[in-house]
This record gives sequence, structure tokens and C-alpha cells, in this order.
Amino acid sequence: MEAALELFARQGFHNTSISQIAKEAGISKGLIYNYFDSKDELLKTIVTSAMDTGDQILHKTLDEGQDPMENLGDLIDQIFALIRTNPRYWKLMMSLSMQEDIMIRLKDEIDKQQIKNLGKIIDLLSKAKVENPENEAMLIAAVADGILLHFIHMGDKYPLDTMKKYVKSRFRLHSTNP
Repeated sequence: MEAALELFARQGFHNTSISQIAKEAGISKGLIYNYFDSKDELLKTIVTSAMDTGDQILHKTLDEGQDPMENLGDLIDQIFALIRTNPRYWKLMMSLSMQEDIMIRLKDEIDKQQIKNLGKIIDLLSKAKVENPENEAMLIAAVADGILLHFIHMGDKYPLDTMKKYVKSRFRLHSTNP
């Protein structure tokens, strides 16, 4: 999966063959087919795995005993850490989001995940008595998407830590994490 992720992000999904993935991974093509029926299934598994990681982060940062805005601040800390530690995945997702034929295959799973994630953020903002929690949640998501896009294009030149602090200050978020 790591080799496929790397190649899909670097070359694009359509320009990557199972043979190339096997070579990159140092395994036989047949071994890939022991685990995945197709390149599409491999891609879906990568996306599903990333969504599971997102669920784990949400679960870990949503402490019922904690102030909702602190929870949201912790969530933003985790999102920025994930952006920094796995830019290949995000590059792949941004690349795939521009390929309509690919997104149609993954649309249901991605839509469900986005609705669920936005719902949790809306719930946090509602508990914090933020005015217009739906719009604020959409704004936070759009800001995160924009930052992600800039980070992908600029790499280490993008001031990710500075932007994390700025986003949190703009939304008046604090966290218990450094």
C-alpha cells in the first residue's frame, strides 16, 4: 500500500500499473493480487485506511470532559500533524479530487466521511455556543483544505506551524497539546 500510495501520488492513478507498484514494493505482481483484486480495490483500501486514521484522531481528541473549544483546538493540532507527517497521502487525495472518474468510484465513502466529520465539528461548535456552527465548521474545513493545498505545492517553504497558530488564534482555539 505504501508503494502504491507513493506512485499514485507521484505519477497519478491512471499512469501507475500493478507491475510498477510491485517493483516499487520489491514484491511480485502476483503477491499484490493475493491481497487486492484490482488497482481500484488497492486505491479504495488506501482511502479507507486514511479515513479510519481520521476516525481514530477524532475519537482520540473528542474528550467529553473537556471544553468543546479545547477539543477543537486539539483536533486542529492533530490535523496539522497529519498533514506534516503524510504529505504523500494528501497529494494523492488532492490529485484524485481533480479526477472525476476516480471520485465517482469513491464518492459514497468520501461523502459519508465528510458529512460525519463536519457533523462532529458542528456538534463541538454547537456545544461551545458558537453562532452559526454549520457555517463555522465549513469555514474551518475550507481553511484546512486551502492550507493543505498550499503546503503540498510549497512543501517545507510553507509556514505550516505559523499557520496552525494563526488558525487557532482566529478561531480562538486553545489546546492542551503544545
